[in-house]
Amino acid sequence: MNLQLPERVYAFGCHLLFSTCVALLSAALVFWVWYPGLLAYASGVQNIFLLLLVVDVILGPVITLIIFNRQKKELKRDLAIIVIVQVAAMLYGLHTVFIARPVYIAFTLERFDVVYANQISSENLAQAIRPEYRTLPLFGPKFIAAPLPDDLKAREAIVMGAILGNGDDVQEMPQYYVPYSEQKGQVLKSIKPLSTLKLFNKSRLQTVDALIYKYATRHVDVGYLLVKGKINDLTAIINQSSGEILEMTDLDS
Repeated sequence: MNLQLPERVYAFGCHLLFSTCVALLSAALVFWVWYPGLLAYASGVQNIFLLLLVVDVILGPVITLIIFNRQKKELKRDLAIIVIVQVAAMLYGLHTVFIARPVYIAFTLERFDVVYANQISSENLAQAIRPEYRTLPLFGPKFIAAPLPDDLKAREAIVMGAILGNGDDVQEMPQYYVPYSEQKGQVLKSIKPLSTLKLFNKSRLQTVDALIYKYATRHVDVGYLLVKGKINDLTAIINQSSGEILEMTDLDS
């Protein structure tokens, strides 16, 4: 028994190290590529995925610690089953996160909407006029604009469908997508003064003041717009001269 314990601990340590490396690579893919910056917070993915990582990383090595015994004929089979189940759970989690990843941050009317891959149907995707919008981005979301169509009937159908909840909203319809640069004029008309954030963030006035001070010292005139997320909303800080999105913050707007 005393001879077996160090071997079990060694096997546990190796399995834990391997699992941790895989978990770190998976987390990097999710939080740096698919859900960069505050988009994980806006999408509510961080708690679910981190829980999956913790369970997946700890459970496999602990089972190895319990069952490891070189004298068992079935040891290789048992270890293989553990690894297969562990890898399958990780792949399932990554797949679930991938199909719900943010693919676009779309300017619509007077705000931005985070658009997720599973919100865009294959039928709508096939109707995209511009070829770059016929496939969804794989490596992080892109900024675009989704203005309502000029056709009055089509516009009314989209608006009513969104209001009644029985139709796609314009940000889910790639046939109306245009490059963000084509709508910068409308963005600049919609921008709100940064000081207005104080009205909605009374408990975080120091954070708002620090943001105002940062851009004042850089002599950059900025404003903000709401970024509508799935779980939490964000605030986009925008250059009032160029319409460039400079950063996103979790301040309430």
